[in-house]
Amino acid sequence: MDTLQRAMADACLAEHAGDDLARDPRGFFEARGASPEDVDALLEAPRNLLVYRSLVRNGLSSVVFRILSGTRARLNAARAGQFDADLASFLDQAGPRTHYLRDVPGEFFGWTEARWRSDPDLPSYLPDLASFELAHFGVATSESTHAVDAVEEVTLDRPLAFAESARLAHYEWAVHELSPEAPGEAPERRTVHLLGYRDAAHSVHWVELTPLASAVLALLISGEALGEAIRKACASHGATLDGEREDIARLLSDLGRRGVFFGAKGPRFLPHLADPR
Repeated sequence: MDTLQRAMADACLAEHAGDDLARDPRGFFEARGASPEDVDALLEAPRNLLVYRSLVRNGLSSVVFRILSGTRARLNAARAGQFDADLASFLDQAGPRTHYLRDVPGEFFGWTEARWRSDPDLPSYLPDLASFELAHFGVATSESTHAVDAVEEVTLDRPLAFAESARLAHYEWAVHELSPEAPGEAPERRTVHLLGYRDAAHSVHWVELTPLASAVLALLISGEALGEAIRKACASHGATLDGEREDIARLLSDLGRRGVFFGAKGPRFLPHLADPR
């Protein structure tokens, strides 16, 4: 980033830059090393600088507020204005590195998560709630998969073809059960394993899983063949295939009906099974 870009970034994102620009715009840019020619060009319409700053900050803030709305409401209720103050500090001290607005909430959470977790006066479930809201947005905006020509009948020796929206999440609090209509309630503290997906109507759903089911799906989503995924998951959880066969079959049948996976991956997606000709 060159000198002028850094100066403009400060003008837009630094917490108190609005006051500094209003008081002495020339001094603001000169102190940051901008050339006299650049400063003169910027100051041809000094009020535009404040308008531009407002547009940039409002655009960044609005996407964070929208995606992390539940986290913001509960954090600000626990300590008045804390979420908004943390966001202002993030913009001032770090600023987004991404080119995409949709990624800014994740960058903000990555920057502030440790602070929230280490503050004993804040609700302990808030980091899990923020992570869940980010995951929910990720499921909602994931690509759609149309792989009808790429799937075959499910067999134990093939991996499954999952929808792009399918993803697993794990939390220490049941934050997925929180209701927006009850911002004062706290979730139950228990370990939860969730599978998120988007249905044909583009609605996001979450399925709570057993630890074993979550382990099976983690291996399947990573590309393991069905039989091997079940064998490894059972072994890691001290379970037997005979004891879990019916539950796993019911789970896969349910996920198939939901459209979480389409079938088994066909040969053209499995190079080692493709026709060598």
